[in-house]
Amino acid sequence: MRFTMLFFYIGLVGIIFGILGKFLLETYKLMNTLLFGHLEKIDLIIKVLELVDMTMVAQLVWVVALAGVSLFVTTGHFDKEDIKKPDWLDHVNTYNLKLKLAFAIISISGVHALKTYLSGDLTLDNIQIVTMVAVIHFMFVLSAVGISFAERMTRDHK
Repeated sequence: MRFTMLFFYIGLVGIIFGILGKFLLETYKLMNTLLFGHLEKIDLIIKVLELVDMTMVAQLVWVVALAGVSLFVTTGHFDKEDIKKPDWLDHVNTYNLKLKLAFAIISISGVHALKTYLSGDLTLDNIQIVTMVAVIHFMFVLSAVGISFAERMTRDHK
């Protein structure tokens, strides 16, 4: 059953290539506008933040795929004495994966919150949207702190 998970991870790598295609297209459009068109400073910042956001989402998917393969697919191959386990595989565990995912989600949420803040005028509706995005971002931060705290408590009691 372990190898059936491999298809999920291959699909995640496919998604990374899809994000790469979109990233390259958006980079081309931005460079074309920068060189031959006119772009306001705030619009440039927002476009760059969108590219950063795509990069961080691709990194998040990569971390999930790589850690998933190392935790759930390849570990059984190293039970034999003649096969040496790679050093990097020792550093990947569910605790580290949870923290990396939590901090990646916080980073993505932070970029999205900044983009939302920068792209809106200060109308009442936009203030409500920015407030909700900030509250959601803060909940992600609290969740990551909670995960870290719970894991630390678990390790301290062992």
